[in-house]
Amino acid sequence: MTLVSLWERLRVRLSRLSRQGAAHLPELGFGGLVTAGSVWLLLQEELIRQVAGGLPTWVLTVLAVPLPIVTGWVTHLIRRRRERPSPPSLAPMPFPDRTDGLVGRDAELRSIAKEAGAHSVVVVHGGMGTGTSAVAVQAGWALAGDARKQRYADLRGPDRDRPETPLSVAQRVLRTLHRPPGGIKEPQDATEQVMEVLKDTGRVLLLDNVSSWQQVDWLPASVPGAHIVLAGTLSDEPPQHVGRIQLGPLAPEAGQALLARHIGDDRAGRDPKALELLVDACLGSPTEIIRVGRWLAGHPNVPLQSLVDDLRSLSVSDTLDFVLNLGVRQLKPMEKQLFVLLAGLPLAEVDHQAAAALLGVPSVADEIGKLAELGLVENVRMTRVRVSDAYRGSGAEGTPVEVAAWRRLVEHFAGQAAFHAGRLPAPEARTWFEMEDRVLLQVLARAEPVPRTARALAGIADGLESWFRLEQRQEDRLRAASALARAAGTLGDEHVQATAELRQCAILLTWGDPRKARQHFDQAAALRVRVESWPAELHLEHAAILLAAGDEFTAVESALVRYGQALPGGDVMGQAIRLTNVAALLLRKGQTLDHDAHPAEARSLYADAWRVLFQARELAKQTGDPTMQAHALELLALASHYLSRGHEAGGHLAEAVDLYTEAADETGRARCLVQRAGVLLEDPGHVPEEVAALLEEAVQRLPPTGVSTALAHLRLAGLRRERAAEHQEAGLAAMSPWDTIAEPKQVSELRAMLLAL
Repeated sequence: MTLVSLWERLRVRLSRLSRQGAAHLPELGFGGLVTAGSVWLLLQEELIRQVAGGLPTWVLTVLAVPLPIVTGWVTHLIRRRRERPSPPSLAPMPFPDRTDGLVGRDAELRSIAKEAGAHSVVVVHGGMGTGTSAVAVQAGWALAGDARKQRYADLRGPDRDRPETPLSVAQRVLRTLHRPPGGIKEPQDATEQVMEVLKDTGRVLLLDNVSSWQQVDWLPASVPGAHIVLAGTLSDEPPQHVGRIQLGPLAPEAGQALLARHIGDDRAGRDPKALELLVDACLGSPTEIIRVGRWLAGHPNVPLQSLVDDLRSLSVSDTLDFVLNLGVRQLKPMEKQLFVLLAGLPLAEVDHQAAAALLGVPSVADEIGKLAELGLVENVRMTRVRVSDAYRGSGAEGTPVEVAAWRRLVEHFAGQAAFHAGRLPAPEARTWFEMEDRVLLQVLARAEPVPRTARALAGIADGLESWFRLEQRQEDRLRAASALARAAGTLGDEHVQATAELRQCAILLTWGDPRKARQHFDQAAALRVRVESWPAELHLEHAAILLAAGDEFTAVESALVRYGQALPGGDVMGQAIRLTNVAALLLRKGQTLDHDAHPAEARSLYADAWRVLFQARELAKQTGDPTMQAHALELLALASHYLSRGHEAGGHLAEAVDLYTEAADETGRARCLVQRAGVLLEDPGHVPEEVAALLEEAVQRLPPTGVSTALAHLRLAGLRRERAAEHQEAGLAAMSPWDTIAEPKQVSELRAMLLAL
């Protein structure tokens, strides 16, 4: 089929869709397995003559541009209408309450105040159970008693065995400081933002449960007029430029006072020797002393000496578990079952609703209260429950009870993820994902997924995809899709596996890595033996891959035709996507004709593309999806530029920028900044410094690889002559995904111009 015949068929479909109108838009809402694979436009804009000694006007860069697709693998799938995203409204965790009457730590609190006067950053560290969090919280209140000046982040992640990565910690800190976390690629990218938010404000940023200095070594070394307090059991030594407070065991007198507070002065005074021996058995650990005190308070008739006698028969290593074991023995059946299941989870903590899902009951508030009273679990981070590290593993792993409980938990998380994803970017939905996204990732990554959970895992991955796209956390998007693909492959669910492979393909195209994207596309295609049985998204991804890897226009046309044939009737969104991609193909073909000295034929194709994009924009408006509208406008600006309609092109580009901003799409906005720089470069009166500033802002938001990134560096090399070599190297690195595969002529031209710098 030729481009002309394809265009003629489109005219018929356009008139039919125009008559149907918005009345035939599908109702939106998630049912069954939802896919969010993406189709990718592979066009951006022409290279500007003024850059790098004059570039040919026909050259067009190739860039993967995401368009969200919500047509699914399952025939009964329905869509949900997305509200226009608003600018991020971030909800940090509240600062913990002041600890009343902290026992035995007055000297340490005075030392913290002294160190805070000399250093901006103070580390409170000590062994497990020494109370670093309680001391740091108390110090935070002393440094900033006004709640408006307090900021708090708990860095303890959901995985017991692996601490949060420095990047994850940096993202959590940015969110705590009301800064969007998705814009950073490395933790060091957050350093300046932390400085900007805290400097000369009198604020205290408390980072709790730090496990190593490596997690936070990206923090500014000094923040004038503010304080950063770190608390935790650090596995390495803090550097010399920070204030350091080492917490040791409580002094015997302080430990006895703490135990007496829980059991009463009268009871403690009746047997002071036994009181002293119990504190000694706890090795001065405030956590263990409190646990013993709570158990004794619940058993007022047990003499202190009786507990001492029991402890004498134990080795030192068994002493600290003794009271825990006493608590387990007195649990009721449901309390014990909940404790066993919680202890056996690969997750370090879950919220109370998830804990109830393990048992399949509406609420476990009473059971959790009893477990917390006995010191078997602790309530952390509002309504979350965490099992004591002394009870890791339960002996129930792999049993039918544990398998059924895990299946209920996965289904619970799937329902919650779908519910909150449907309400993004509302603050309550953001708060839920902020608390649960790492837990959901860990659920997806379980080494041996439980049978019959593939569809629920897909629901979790869909929710994470919506959340990570909103936060622009591209690495986490890829991590979630990869984990889903592995789980689905293990469970033998080809539908879910193909969905996950296509999602990885889409994400990698966004990053400008067509080679790896093709690998995932091939894996998805291998699950569907006959081409005729491919779903619509697979044909569309095929067209994108072909266009990214070369100029096989006939094969691309065929893939787009098959995509149109696979779309269900009345699918306005699908048709808008198809029209945009057809227009992209018309523009690419027109460029080739322009380069081969056939300007009349090229202009005809540009005009056809303009008409197709105009219709695509109108259909995109009916869907209510701002990102889809922005993509159509982005290419419409390009088509207008080729038709010498400069003013019209600028208007479309400005409107696209507004829509990308509303959708919190930093990558799309960055592409438009590059285009805007190109427009300014064509103006003889342009100010080079303004153009360079646009490009420098763009490269901070663009993926590390891809043609758009390479183009930005090429232009910067012409504007920042003193750093030309640096930008040349960065531009060539951005082209590396094409090093081992066929590449379109435009990519070859761009590579040649970078090499010629």
